[in-house]
Amino acid sequence: MRLRVFKVALVALPLLVLLASWQSRRLAVSRRAGLPEAYAGYTSDVPPALTFVMVGLGGFRGIVSEVLWFRVNRLQEEGRYLELVQLADWVTLLDPHAAEAWIYNAWNLAYNVSIMMVRDEDRLRWVQSGISLLRDVGLRFNPREARLYRELAWLYQNKVGDSLDSAHLSYKLALAQTMAPFVNTNGTVNVTPESRSKLAALRLDADRMAALERRFGPFDWRVADAHAVYWASLGLEYATGTERLMCRRGVYQPLMLCVFRGRFTGDLIKNQWQTDGNPALALTTADFLMETNKEYPSRTMTTVFLRFLATATQYLSQEGHPDLAQQMYRRLLAALPPHRKPPGFDEVIKGLEHDL
Repeated sequence: MRLRVFKVALVALPLLVLLASWQSRRLAVSRRAGLPEAYAGYTSDVPPALTFVMVGLGGFRGIVSEVLWFRVNRLQEEGRYLELVQLADWVTLLDPHAAEAWIYNAWNLAYNVSIMMVRDEDRLRWVQSGISLLRDVGLRFNPREARLYRELAWLYQNKVGDSLDSAHLSYKLALAQTMAPFVNTNGTVNVTPESRSKLAALRLDADRMAALERRFGPFDWRVADAHAVYWASLGLEYATGTERLMCRRGVYQPLMLCVFRGRFTGDLIKNQWQTDGNPALALTTADFLMETNKEYPSRTMTTVFLRFLATATQYLSQEGHPDLAQQMYRRLLAALPPHRKPPGFDEVIKGLEHDL
């Protein structure tokens, strides 16, 4: 009897694998519908090894995944981040459509593991691995998971674009070097058949980049904040509920940063990093903040909007853009609640307004 059951299992298992493979291809076709060309690779067929594991374990995948998560939590508490790398790979292998597993693994690589490295080039490699995990693998299996796009945007804004890590200049220069062949002298995307193909290999859609420039202004794609806008805006297309507000925040935060530090003015040949403001994005950033404030009205959102208008007015005036400064000031007056006393233009540019 046992021999007969074993023989049946040997015959049935390949059939189950074939069935799962067919099902994954069918789902891949449906997931590809409406996706930009650069993301077609995200929805390619599940690798045979993964299909085999998923079919072989069957209903036990959830139990094994839970056990592995307990182990992950224990390793994290003990600070054994390198051991977490392989274990997290197994978790994502068991449930490739669980967004939390991809986010956790990418965060671990980009933050926890990278900071353990002494050399900047080693830290860079781990940060890039975290980005690649979300961009090239996580989104391959979850091309409509808004949170993955938002988390990827945050890696660019916070880990690459900010200066919290002592190796941050290495991250910034590496990104700028990567993008240099595909941009014009001012950093805007240079859309050609060749650049479109090479950018697609980086999961970037040249036409979408150009569309963002038409909407907001001339982004400098050598700067990480521009990439944060790109990925968060893509996530916004799939976001619903509270995630939609989170994705809008993922767009307006780096947009504001681009206004004040969004142009690369350094020297890549000499590995010199330097940025300047991008005033051309100021008005469209204000528009996006106003739209967000109307869609999700709150005291916090209103404060963010008003503070940006005041800070941008001051910045534009100081940087020699009086007309833009006046336009921003008028928007500030129009956005003030009725009970607020409107500050004078001189008060704003001198930073003397306090009731915002």
